[in-house]
Amino acid sequence: MPRIVCEEPSYISRQVVDARRFYLGSGGPAPAGLAVICGGWERVAADYVVHRATFPWLAIEFVMAGRGRLTLRGRSYELGRGSLFTYGPGVPHRIESDARNLLSKYYVNFRGRQAADLLAAAAMNPGSHCVRADATELASLFEMLVNDGMRHRPQTEMIASLQLQLLLLKSGRTTEADRTADRGARQTLQNCLNFIDRNFLEVSTAEEVASACRVTPVHLARLFKRFGHASPYGHLVRAKMIHAATLFDSGRLLVHEVAGRLGMDPFHFSRVFKRVHGVSPAAFIRRHGRAAGAPAEPARANA
Repeated sequence: MPRIVCEEPSYISRQVVDARRFYLGSGGPAPAGLAVICGGWERVAADYVVHRATFPWLAIEFVMAGRGRLTLRGRSYELGRGSLFTYGPGVPHRIESDARNLLSKYYVNFRGRQAADLLAAAAMNPGSHCVRADATELASLFEMLVNDGMRHRPQTEMIASLQLQLLLLKSGRTTEADRTADRGARQTLQNCLNFIDRNFLEVSTAEEVASACRVTPVHLARLFKRFGHASPYGHLVRAKMIHAATLFDSGRLLVHEVAGRLGMDPFHFSRVFKRVHGVSPAAFIRRHGRAAGAPAEPARANA
């Protein structure tokens, strides 16, 4: 796949083959609240390596697919689906993709005096790394941020700031109250979430998920509600629709072909896709600069 070549800010990596990005500006003094500088999604190139001694903004990156290696302040981590990490001013970092299993990841860069407080409250100070099991839910939040950031309207900066606050609150690590909760119930829920994230293409109903995880559908629904998740079916549908958006980004599939891969009727698929992403499949494809089924045009190409 050809690499994207375009003019980007100096801190944005050119080592990508596909990307969706937005820029909201970085001028003026640090705001009292929280300001998003830029963000996006990218599929990196085989030789992708980012090595910085520092970075001008606070940053969060989230891996949706692929493998790689991360070094933060001299400490090394394996990157894979669910990896969530932060960096910023004074935090040396190196990000490298496995050339045989390219990274697909989201990122957002931001600033503001409230930003450090939100990161600290989420136990994600710059230089942090963790692996999240709720990858589909976090990807949905990042996707909403990217979609809203790409919309050119007067409220975009405020909406992006609110979306980032929600993302940071949802990304917070386990609290003391969580640690004292019923560990058996939480482990059962985690097993169900992991099953959906691994098998969303093979199952179509919450009942199938419950059966595979050896719980009743009623108990499964209660677990999801108890720990603040969307319904089991809602979680399953989001996983399918996020995968559908990735398939559309390849630029090689028609709407009915993507619907078929998900085992859905095209009309029903289009309604569900719009409910999850806020736009129809056709509008989603147009927004990314091509007609359905046409080869992807070079996107405005980050790290």
